[in-house]
Order: sequence, then C-alpha cells, then structure tokens
Amino acid sequence: MVKMTTQARDDAPRLPPRQPILQRLGERFVSHSFGVGPGRHADSGGVRGYPIDFSVKAEKPTPWPGYASHPGRWLWVGLIQWALGAHERWLAGEGEEWLAGARAAADLLVQHQTDGGAHEGAWLQRAPYPHTFRLTPPWVSGMAQGEGASLLVRMHLETGEERYADSARRALSPLARPTSDGGVCAPLDGGALPEEYPTRPASHVLNGAIFGLWGLRDVGHALGDDRAGAAFTSGVDTLAAHIGRWDTGFWSRYDLFPHPVTNVASSAYHTLHVLQLEAMHALAPRTEIAEAAARFASYSRSPALRTRALAAKVLFRLAVPRSAPLGRVLPWLRR
Repeated sequence: MVKMTTQARDDAPRLPPRQPILQRLGERFVSHSFGVGPGRHADSGGVRGYPIDFSVKAEKPTPWPGYASHPGRWLWVGLIQWALGAHERWLAGEGEEWLAGARAAADLLVQHQTDGGAHEGAWLQRAPYPHTFRLTPPWVSGMAQGEGASLLVRMHLETGEERYADSARRALSPLARPTSDGGVCAPLDGGALPEEYPTRPASHVLNGAIFGLWGLRDVGHALGDDRAGAAFTSGVDTLAAHIGRWDTGFWSRYDLFPHPVTNVASSAYHTLHVLQLEAMHALAPRTEIAEAAARFASYSRSPALRTRALAAKVLFRLAVPRSAPLGRVLPWLRR
C-alpha cells in the first residue's frame, strides 16, 4: 500500500469550511419562525428594502467562501438571501461593509450566470437535491432566479452599474420557459407560477413561487420592463385564484406535489407563508390573498391546530424522510 505524503495531502483540493446552518433538523419542525420578519425598509410603491427582512441570515459582512470556490455546489438561494440580509443591514445604517458584501455576492451571480442555451440566464445547481424531490444536476430554481433578480436590481439602484440591471433581466429568462424546456415556469389551470424545484409533475412550492414572483415585480417596476411587470401581474392573479389549494382547512401546505402524504408546512414555513401573503397583498392587493393570510394566521393561534399540524408534518417525514440513511432503514421505504 502506497502512503500519501504530506505534500500530496496539502496539494489535494479542499472544501471550504462548512456552510452556516441557521436551524437544526428538529428545530425546523417545532420552531415558530426562521427569525425573519416583514421588511423594515420595504416600499410597496418602489424598490428599496426587500419584503422579507433577511438580516438574521447575514451574521458577517462577507459571504461564505464556498459559493465562490465551488459555484453551484450549494443552493444559490443561501448566498442570495444572505446578500439581501446584508443589504437590509446597510439600509439600517450598520455600515458600508454590508453594502460591499451584498455587492460581492451580486458579482458572483453576474460571474456565474449561464450564457446561452436552454439555461440562458440561470444559476445552475451542480449537485442533486438531497431530499423530498428528486432533482439531478444541472437544475435551476425559480426561487433563486427571482431572489437573484431582486438582489441585482437593488445593486443596480445603489451603484448605477448597468451590468447588474442586465443580469437581473437575464435572470428572468428561465421564469418565462416551461420546466420541460429547461426553465422554471409551471402551469396551473390556465395560469403559471415559478417553480422553486422543477419537478415533474409540478411541485408548486408556495414560498418559492412567491419569491420568484417578486423578482418579476422588481425588474418590472425598477427597470421599466413591461414584460416582467405583466408576468408579475399574471402570476399574482394565478396565485390569488388558487391560493385555496395550499389551505388544508387547519394549516398551510408546503407544496402541491402528489406525495404519498400531504406535505403540510412546518411551523416556520407556515409563519413565512403568512408574512409573504401579507407582503404580497401590500405590493399587489388581492382580496383572496389577504383572506388567506388572515386564515393562515388564525390557524397559528390555535394550540390544537398547531399540534395537529406538527403531527401531520411528522407523518409526512416518516413517509418522505429528509435523510437518505433513514429512508433505507424504514421498512415501508425499502426496495
């Protein structure tokens, strides 16, 4: 057996330090929220702060190095939400280093945006999705495309640099293409919504669809892009017409995918749904969206419904585990 020398070990490529994780697995089931709240500097008549305050995700003023050293290995939404949080901290007067950090993240998006082909304008994920949905690389997230466009629009407004505006417009290309053609647009009874995960059949993850729509809104509003603005309005109409599909009568659903067991939202995602729907109604008022936000909020106030939702979520995770090793242990999942 040949021993590896110290020099060989030193020369071997290394992964960056582990990606920061805000919540552990158990906390995702029982936590009330992700720690986010309504955007403190959001402007329903313009584009400034983001509708959701992600500042809790930005603990340091520089992005995690893994996104630069291994682009696409980790979910792009982690970098983008960090940067939106850093921008929020800058708006709150916490220092220029936060704007510099957000701009560094935007530069990474510009650098790694796909040029041409079926994935034009996309930030490709280079690793399989680890749980719930089977996605093999390369794949694209409509949530990342929308949030990335929102970040780039803000960096354009703060710096005046046109390259950020150009990249934001290109980020919307996958939102206009169906998932069957490499895009992230999924039909829903005559309308369409962005797909956070481009599954077949469509998964229609609620929080991801809303984040995707906000990217269309920001490009349309801030950059005067009529096509993006029209797509946003159409998407909001679709969301309003079908929001009841995510309502179980006692809690919100995470998605509409035909899982063996209904995928109710965790408490954290349910709280996020309320925040998103309230923010969406402020941006594009729809009675159906406001009423859904109020219903979902009322479910959260009931201890009995919270307990029922937790039990439903545990049942779902027994049927569709997050952990591949657990899936191999559970007898009803063995093949």
